[in-house]
Amino acid sequence: MSGDYDYLFKIIVIGDGAVGKTSLTVRFSQGYFKEDYKMTIGVDFAVKTVSVNTNNGLKTAKLQIWDTGGQERFSYIRPLYYRGAMGGLLVYDVTKRESFEHLENWLEEVGKHCPSIPMVMVGNKTDMPGRAVSLEEALEYAINHNMVYFETSAKEGTNVEAAFGDLTRILIDYT
Repeated sequence: MSGDYDYLFKIIVIGDGAVGKTSLTVRFSQGYFKEDYKMTIGVDFAVKTVSVNTNNGLKTAKLQIWDTGGQERFSYIRPLYYRGAMGGLLVYDVTKRESFEHLENWLEEVGKHCPSIPMVMVGNKTDMPGRAVSLEEALEYAINHNMVYFETSAKEGTNVEAAFGDLTRILIDYT
């Protein structure tokens, strides 16, 4: 594609508001955690070039990461950002059961606008007390929906690179 990368992928990061989508995106793309919460209005955008080991050796991919606003009031505009998406992270907060219960709605929304794209399911905020969704339940959901599952902490950086890296490998193998 270019001298700098072998692949270019548009990735969407979706899930309820305040589950940590922006924190995951910032941690991955810029390497730090923002303590203050600011609601995403519409969409935020980040770019990062990564190298991953694949079945065909080391490959480099440029990721365009679209971090969508999860609040209901942005539902009318989200489909515009889905156009051209090649994969995504489906994020919920392990301490907020409701965000887990809404995953089906998010999958339906994505399915309407970009069917059959690979998704990686992410249970975020593992650093927080008061877990509301068990690992076993989350794994069962991911397996039943044909997704890889990661538990992450954007604050501590746990599994953030792994989740984005695995999605990148899946996309490379998918193309």
